[in-house]
Amino acid sequence: MFAPRDDARQTAAARALKVIARVLFEAHEDDVVVVNELRCTEPGCPPLETVVALLRSGSAPRQVKVHKPVIDVTHEELRVAILGLADTGHCHAG
Repeated sequence: MFAPRDDARQTAAARALKVIARVLFEAHEDDVVVVNELRCTEPGCPPLETVVALLRSGSAPRQVKVHKPVIDVTHEELRVAILGLADTGHCHAG
């Protein structure tokens, strides 16, 4: 389930993370970077997590998760998560 989208701070935080993610993913002009805050109801899952994905035509999506709300994710945490993705092929942080 998606978190509410009407919070201006949340929107601003997601936009800022998207800009950083485009640089860290080395996204091309036609690539899509998506930042979503998701609620989780699975046992052991944090209540909210931020998912950042790179969608590139002809390639599998690259995705990282940071186990905190989007307004709490720092640029450094996103950097570490994306660098971890490059090393292991998947990454969860937070």
